[in-house]
Amino acid sequence: MENSAIALRGAKVRTPNQSWLREFCLLPAVAWYGVFFFGPLCFFLWFGFWRVEDYSPVADFSLTNYREIFANMFTGSNYGWGIAQSLWVSVPAALIATTCTYLVVLAIVYGVPARRQRLALLLTVAPFWSSYLLRLYAWQIILAREGAINSLLTAIGLGEWRIALMYTQIATRIGLIHYVTPILIIILYVTVSNIDRALIDVSRNLGATRLQTFRKVILPLSRVGLITSVSFATIICLGDFLSGSLLGGGGGTSLIGRVPTFPDMIMSEYGSSSNLPRTTAMASILVVIMLIVLAISIRLMTPALKGNRR
Repeated sequence: MENSAIALRGAKVRTPNQSWLREFCLLPAVAWYGVFFFGPLCFFLWFGFWRVEDYSPVADFSLTNYREIFANMFTGSNYGWGIAQSLWVSVPAALIATTCTYLVVLAIVYGVPARRQRLALLLTVAPFWSSYLLRLYAWQIILAREGAINSLLTAIGLGEWRIALMYTQIATRIGLIHYVTPILIIILYVTVSNIDRALIDVSRNLGATRLQTFRKVILPLSRVGLITSVSFATIICLGDFLSGSLLGGGGGTSLIGRVPTFPDMIMSEYGSSSNLPRTTAMASILVVIMLIVLAISIRLMTPALKGNRR
């Protein structure tokens, strides 16, 4: 009996994570992503190196497209200024959207009874169910020169306060913020709702004020969700061209002038040029910029994750 017990203790017990079934169950997901994501992505990146002969793409591995793009970064087509314009629009929009949604999530988690939080969350993400294009057209009606806001100001006798918001970067950011807000609410709700309430109770019992509890407990434990939200919103805003086209007239005027955003440049190139490989190369540069944003966010999240583990 003792020998069998010793043998059992010495035997290596296989856990479910060490079973071959884990790899087997992962195969369909890996195959799906390989066929429908990584495969098209690799072809997309390769297509950017093709060349054009007689208005037709020819398979090749040439850097001509990238040379032309980088040669026109700050002259000619001004692709570099377009990238700068995209960052100038996207980063502030992401920061504003994250700040606003964080306040909304705090109100839901700590101000709404637990049994009604799902309903409150459902109502906040309801705009996501409607078409993005329809929402932008609705904002056009609201922000137009003779739109809802200016008509209301005129009706109450404040016609001199009429504001011109259409075809500005403010309008572009409004459209982007409205687009990403429902997604950020989900991300931040998962983060904030999982904060241990016992830590908050302990902080309050030790004499900390609500502001001190927020600064010392809630905000540090929300850091990963906040960084994720900012990076996610920045990536989405960088790739969007509808808000810039319909509300900002291509991005609107900024410190660097009236320069269209980089996605608008890509769409213009796609519509007016027969050089699809060069258009793909431009889109590949945008993908690289998004990956850089993602890498920065991962770098910033690492200390926060280590702090949460402690």
